[in-house]
Amino acid sequence: MMIPVAKPMPQGSEIYPEYAALWHLESIGVLDALRDGARPPANAKVSRVAIIDTSVAVNHPCLKGAVNDKLAIDFFSNRLGAFPYLGEALAAPSIPSNLETDIADDLPGSLALLRELIDRLSPGAAAHVNGVAPTSSADFSNHGTAIAGLVGARPAIMQIAPDYQGQDPAEIDVPLPYCGTDPFCELVPISTNFDTDPEALILALLYAEVIDASVILIPRSFPDPFRTLGAIPVDLDLLEAALPARPTARERALWEELAQLLVAVSMRRPIICAAGNFQEVGGIYPANLASEYNGIISVGAVNAKGLVAGYSTSQGITVMAPSNDGETYDRVSVRLDEQDADFPDRRSPAENENGSFSHFEIVSTDVPGRHGYSHGPFSSAEPADGLREFGSYFCRFGGTSAASAIVAGFVSLGVSLGQIPRAVDGGLGVKTWLMSRTVQLDTEENGSFHYLSWNGAVSFPDLKV
Repeated sequence: MMIPVAKPMPQGSEIYPEYAALWHLESIGVLDALRDGARPPANAKVSRVAIIDTSVAVNHPCLKGAVNDKLAIDFFSNRLGAFPYLGEALAAPSIPSNLETDIADDLPGSLALLRELIDRLSPGAAAHVNGVAPTSSADFSNHGTAIAGLVGARPAIMQIAPDYQGQDPAEIDVPLPYCGTDPFCELVPISTNFDTDPEALILALLYAEVIDASVILIPRSFPDPFRTLGAIPVDLDLLEAALPARPTARERALWEELAQLLVAVSMRRPIICAAGNFQEVGGIYPANLASEYNGIISVGAVNAKGLVAGYSTSQGITVMAPSNDGETYDRVSVRLDEQDADFPDRRSPAENENGSFSHFEIVSTDVPGRHGYSHGPFSSAEPADGLREFGSYFCRFGGTSAASAIVAGFVSLGVSLGQIPRAVDGGLGVKTWLMSRTVQLDTEENGSFHYLSWNGAVSFPDLKV
């Protein structure tokens, strides 16, 4: 008898138990809403989250049913994209419907790319081009898998692998009670490379527009050589002269168009961006494009004690969300990990600002088996059916990447539950809704900032009373 790889847990409050790995959902009030039975309205259109990042381990049991593998696309392996999980040709049902978008009408370079992309998406076109395999294997999927889990993982039930390498068959249900911030949404991975290539990033944004994403998540930086430094003033001519290879006139024009396209797309659908992990004031690019006049949302990180994470900033950031912590040792603050073996050699406990470092970390989904952040103990491939260990299925994660994924799931949950009407005024309207679901926290160390809160209350599990 074939044993199913994974099956969903029974619906009901029992699928969201007292589970320490979901402390971040508890902190922002989402877990209480799920336990109380919050569900999408009948016949509601599913929220679609486009994730511009690395590829995703789509076979993770907690991601099955969440990832739309017909729309997942890879711009790493092919200029105009390859579809990792389709057959030889693109079938008509898998083709997106928002092909008449005018989003690039005023951007000549982007408009030319949009036309190429639409032609690429025509029914019957090859899913893979020139025999080049999509860059979506487990080797490349660490970050994207963790991000996807925080946004939209679902609780699942696995069974022990039958007779795997001499093991006795055993039909034992193993619950994996993990869930993302919106366990009802649909995820569309859009994987790109990390080269200084504006084309791939423009195409990724255009594709998110074409598939009519409810939310776009960018949990990374864009390597625009002229904007990555954010608010730091630079001599552009001197910067360009210092680059390993000077951008061509076309590349420079496309970098400029990418910034304009980000703002234009955000006016139709929110774009949620990680703000960076080196205390960048205003955030890294493209988070530093966020303003009250567009739908770009920059996200910083707060630790489980309610303090801005050591690596994050709250200055110029739209909203803060839970994540792990980082050590600091500068003129502003001293926050050190007293459990670190080297701590006694670096600082005395009395000088460590009353132990403000938090050891709580974010747990998310990981690439099962040999790859991923949390490696499995077996060197061989995963069995085709069933579960032989689950330690590698989850990992410790953090940074503003994790915080931005939680915010993306939070906004997506608002769409899924009908809290954000479809008629809302694009990304700006969504941002207004989001800010209405925050509370202002005041701290001596970090000043004031807005923190996610579904129900107007927050909790921090690492606070010592």
